[in-house]
Amino acid sequence: MRGSDPRPLSLRASVVTIGSFDGVHRGHQAIIRVAIQRAQELHIPAVAVTFDRHPQEAIQPDNAPPYLTTLTSRLRLLLDTGLHDVLVLRFDREFSSLPPEAFLHSVLQKHLNARRIVVGRDFRFGHRRMGSVDYLREVQARFGFEVEDVPDVLYRGERISSSRIRQALLDGKVQEASAMLGRAYVLEGIVVRGKQLGRKLGYPTVNLSLRAPQLVPKDGIYAGKLLHPRTGNSYTAAISIGVRPTVDGLHRRVETHILDFPPPDEVDDLYGRTLAVDFLSRLRGEMRFPSLNDLVKQIHADIAQARKWFASQAQKAATEQARINNSASL
Repeated sequence: MRGSDPRPLSLRASVVTIGSFDGVHRGHQAIIRVAIQRAQELHIPAVAVTFDRHPQEAIQPDNAPPYLTTLTSRLRLLLDTGLHDVLVLRFDREFSSLPPEAFLHSVLQKHLNARRIVVGRDFRFGHRRMGSVDYLREVQARFGFEVEDVPDVLYRGERISSSRIRQALLDGKVQEASAMLGRAYVLEGIVVRGKQLGRKLGYPTVNLSLRAPQLVPKDGIYAGKLLHPRTGNSYTAAISIGVRPTVDGLHRRVETHILDFPPPDEVDDLYGRTLAVDFLSRLRGEMRFPSLNDLVKQIHADIAQARKWFASQAQKAATEQARINNSASL
């Protein structure tokens, strides 16, 4: 948690928003903006309450969805919105059995001294999800808070949700996922040494071992970006996801070829470090080739296509900037 006030949260009034916040997507961001606005009006902190895991992971682990963000990234994204604090609760079977009233008393009243609760209209909580916005309104006078529900944020006429973003990624529609997230989708992992096949073929790659059960987009080739964890340098990249059917076809891998490869010392420095890879556009699906020579030709074509995509994006950005400059000069 973060905050400049040294007193424990239980001694301060607060505006509270609650949720899993997986992805911290545009729908979540809209709720958080309202919470922060209400906190500013009341001159008290805005606090988000979230959980250390997806609730389904504690209740039905075999049916738990893969994450859009690691816990560390989720906390960073939440704090970057301007929230004063984030309270992370351990969500286990015992916690899942808490009835709504017990949750309100132990967390929102006793610990956070909530004066206003801001949530989405589909918000549910407590044992068997018995708590709802309507329930909060029924008990708000007794618990000393007011409830405000925030309208859904729509994308192409439908509500933005974490499950909808997951499906877009599973379909390889990373640009749709980005539009709903409000930023590029990111995979995080540890850089590990592979078999160096890419280097032998003339196209060295950075191999990623995922840190958490994070959702991996549909197999294929993507244009994306890689941020060097030490230097902060950003590199355009072509990212391959799949089992490499031409080579072995056994293990699913996430391999990133940096288009303008950095100096060797900067590459060697990546091993063992945590790396974030942004997915910007899907170029094609995974394919099997008759020979390594055919594979190399396709890799060359993929890299050319990725460069072309980045060039087109740069041209669009330049055109938009020129339009803005011309409008400002009128």
